[in-house]
Amino acid sequence: MVSGFDRIIDGVKEVLRMSDELKRVSEGLKVLSVEVRDIDKRLVRIETLAEIAKSQARRPVKRITKQP
Repeated sequence: MVSGFDRIIDGVKEVLRMSDELKRVSEGLKVLSVEVRDIDKRLVRIETLAEIAKSQARRPVKRITKQP
């Protein structure tokens, strides 16, 4: 038969395990957050390049021709 004290000890151990797991997950989340910010910055640069290319494609190209 498990005494009340043993159940309390088991409960405390489980809380400590959960606390360690929460710390590990938190660290992983921090790493992912940095990666998401990096990807977001890259995406903004790509979108900007695409918009510039699109706007330049609409404009007629001025060519210098030789006059005879």
